[in-house]
Amino acid sequence: NLIEEWLLSNDFNEKYKKENHPYPSLLDPKKLNDEKEEINYKSIPAELAWEMNLPLPDNYEFVFLAGTLSGYGAIMSFFEKCKLNYLYHHTDPMKIRYLNHYIFLQKKQFNIIVYSQLSLSYNMKDFDKFFKLIDKKIPILFLVRDPISRLKTGINHPIANPNSIKDLNLNTNVYDVFKNKMYVGDFGKNFCYSEEPSMKYLPRWIINDILFQTSLINFLRYRDIFYLDMEEIKPARAFDTMCVLADKFNFEKPTDKLFFKGIMNGDLMLFIPLNFYANKKNIIKNDDVVYKDKSSIYILISSNNLIEFYKQSKEYINFTKEFFDHPLKYENLGIFLKQQEFERLKKDNSLFDATKKYLNNFVKALEERIELERAKLFKEKDVLNYFKENKELRLKLKNILDKELVHIKKYRPDIVASWTYYQEFEKMCEELDGESEIKQIENNSN
Repeated sequence: NLIEEWLLSNDFNEKYKKENHPYPSLLDPKKLNDEKEEINYKSIPAELAWEMNLPLPDNYEFVFLAGTLSGYGAIMSFFEKCKLNYLYHHTDPMKIRYLNHYIFLQKKQFNIIVYSQLSLSYNMKDFDKFFKLIDKKIPILFLVRDPISRLKTGINHPIANPNSIKDLNLNTNVYDVFKNKMYVGDFGKNFCYSEEPSMKYLPRWIINDILFQTSLINFLRYRDIFYLDMEEIKPARAFDTMCVLADKFNFEKPTDKLFFKGIMNGDLMLFIPLNFYANKKNIIKNDDVVYKDKSSIYILISSNNLIEFYKQSKEYINFTKEFFDHPLKYENLGIFLKQQEFERLKKDNSLFDATKKYLNNFVKALEERIELERAKLFKEKDVLNYFKENKELRLKLKNILDKELVHIKKYRPDIVASWTYYQEFEKMCEELDGESEIKQIENNSN
C-alpha cells in the first residue's frame, strides 16, 4: 500500500517520473529518513533496499572523489584528524559498497561518502546505480593532480613484498628487512612484483579506468564540484588547506599543525611500521626464535602520522630521544612504547643498551637504503621523454586526457594551467603530432 501510494503521488512524479530516473525509489525517501515512521531505513534490510532502488540514507555531508596516485592516503589521514567518518572501499564491487554504506549512514555523525578510483572495471550497471542512489543535494570535493605526475607516481609506486618481515628481534639482520619494499609491475593474471621501477610498465597506467574524471562526474546526479589540487595538501600548505575546507564543508577545523607537516607516504613507506621485540634471551643465546615471549618488551617502529592514523597515539609514546644521541634524518620516524614497557626496559641496563645499539644500526642502514631506492625513481621529465619516443602511447594518453579533462578545463582552467608537466605534454603533442592525426586516433578509438 505504501509503495502504491508513493508511486501515484505528485512527489514521485516530480522527483522520478518526469526526469525518467533510471532507478526510481519504490518508497518515499523523506519518510524513510524519519525514524518515527513505521517503515524507515532501519526496518528495511540493505539487500532489499538495493532491489527497491532506495537512495542511501541522507546522513552524509559531502562526497569525496579522488583519482588514484593523487594523494588519497594523505588526505584520508587529514579527514581522520578532523573527525570525519567514512568507509574504506578501495576495490569492493559497487553493490557491496552500497550495502555497507546503507548500514553505515544510519548512524548520525559527520559522515562522508568516499570514492577513490582504482578501476572502472566493475559491473557498469551497478556502478551507475550506486552513484544515482546518492540522492542528497550536497557538494562534491574532487582531489586532482597533474596527470604526468600521476603517471610518474604509478611507475614508482611501491608495493609490499608478499614475504615482508614485520617482526624483528635483536638478532634480525636489518638488511633483510629492506627487502620489504618492491614496486608495482604489471596487472595481469599473475600480479607482477619488480625490484625496481621500470618504464615498460607505464602502459598499464594509461587506461580510461585510472585516468577518468569527466566520465565519473557524468554518473553523478548533482554536480556542485569543488576541485582540490594535490599541491594544496603537501606538507607546507596542508594545514591551511584543511582549515579552508573545514569552513567550506562545515567540518571541525584542525588544530595540530605538526601533524599536517608530516608526510603520510614518503621515503619511509613500506619500511615501517615494524614490530620490534626486545628480549634478553636474544642476548644470552644467539638465535631468532624469541619474539612474542611473555618477557619480551614490545617496541613499535613507526611514524607520528601512522600512529595517529591507526589511533594508537594514546597508548604509545614517542621515546626516540632516549635511544638516539642525535636528531634523526627523518623527523617523522619514531620509536614508540607504552609507558610501563619503557620503564621495564630502562630497569634492565644490558637489554636497554643492546636495544639502543640495534636501533641505531637499523636507522643507519635504513637511511642508506632509502638513498639507494631514491636513485631508482623516475622523474616527470623521464616520463615525458618516454612519450617523446613512443608515439602510439603518447597519442593514446592524449586521446584519453582530451576526453577526461573536459570538465575541469571548463570550470577550473587555472588548475590545469598550473600543471607544468601536462602543459609540456600538450606542447609536445602539438609539435610532434598533427591535429588531423590526433583526430584520426580519436575516430579509430570511437
